[in-house]
Amino acid sequence: MFVGLQGSGKTTTCTKYAYYYKKKNWKPALVCADTFRAGAFDQLKQNATKASIPFYGSYTETDPALIAAAGVELFRKDGRDLIIVDTSGRHKQEAALFEEMRQVAEAVSPDLVIFVMDGSIGQAAFDQAKAFKESVEVGAVIVTKLDGHAKGGGALSAVSATRSPVIFIGTGEHMDQFESFETKRFVSRLLGRGDVSGLMDKIQDVIPEDKQPELLDSIQRGNVSMRVMRDVFESFLNMGPLSSVMAMIPGFDSNIMQQGNDKNSHLAVKHYITIIESMTEKELDSTNIKLFQESSRIQRLAIGSGRGVNEVAGLVEAYRHYSKYATQALKAANLPKMGKGGKMPDMPLNPRHMQQTLQRMGSALPPQLIKQMGGIGGLQQLMKSMESMGK
Repeated sequence: MFVGLQGSGKTTTCTKYAYYYKKKNWKPALVCADTFRAGAFDQLKQNATKASIPFYGSYTETDPALIAAAGVELFRKDGRDLIIVDTSGRHKQEAALFEEMRQVAEAVSPDLVIFVMDGSIGQAAFDQAKAFKESVEVGAVIVTKLDGHAKGGGALSAVSATRSPVIFIGTGEHMDQFESFETKRFVSRLLGRGDVSGLMDKIQDVIPEDKQPELLDSIQRGNVSMRVMRDVFESFLNMGPLSSVMAMIPGFDSNIMQQGNDKNSHLAVKHYITIIESMTEKELDSTNIKLFQESSRIQRLAIGSGRGVNEVAGLVEAYRHYSKYATQALKAANLPKMGKGGKMPDMPLNPRHMQQTLQRMGSALPPQLIKQMGGIGGLQQLMKSMESMGK
């Protein structure tokens, strides 16, 4: 049974959760017990249809407990092994809706109650999560909206209030922008260290196996040609929102990719690929940035690709930035040669990023929680201990 605040993305998350397990050969089904929000059943119906997942709801029945019970019974008879009940979104102060949530829980006796939390709500997280925990037995937490700017600092507060683990995070609106939660990766992003292993996993998911060793080795060594850039761009287009991908890169400010601009960013990348495909073999294999700064060459590439001179200049700047970054990242990390499967060790902790993160968390988390953790010093110790995990 899914519970959460209004606007937390709970209904969408229900479908993502079902879709995630469908890909793992489970047989999920969705039940809409949200009779409070207009259009809730239509939204769930639309999402479930897109994901080819069976669903149940009612336009006439107003009792959510009866709808939930009927839906669960129907899908149990149908042999479904994962039945997900979506409940009405609510605020902490809405006593009537909390009572409704308890009635639904009593009607279906869920094996697990999942609290869905907006990753950007910050200080409000603790009290709200605590109120849910007092109403039903929250067993797990899913943090949504962790794409772009929202880094999920409030998640620590919510987990403390519910004493329940975070099991998934949502990183965008699309069905596949949903991933299992791993503490080390989450804290790595929180500290501004990126998520190198997560980025490599994404790269390996979208790059053909025969291209992986050469491309990943080139990225690690910082030996980046326009041919490599084309492969990287093509891979990025299949990884989801570019802002989410950039957040995984250590030292890269994801705010550069502002929220809402992902569509334009994808279009720009496609144009860059078109320009690269108009290059000669010599240009494709060159790693000399000066070669691409010649005005006559920029003009020729613009004509050959049918794109503007400014777009060619933008590609050259992106290439210069990426090449420079790859080299600097390699030196900063002092990485050994990439092992089998393209696995790369984590980047070292940046003290300045850690201090900035501690300051943000200090202002975002409620005072009582910070006190429980031993103040800012306790938070710092927590980050250091998490940093040492897995070493």
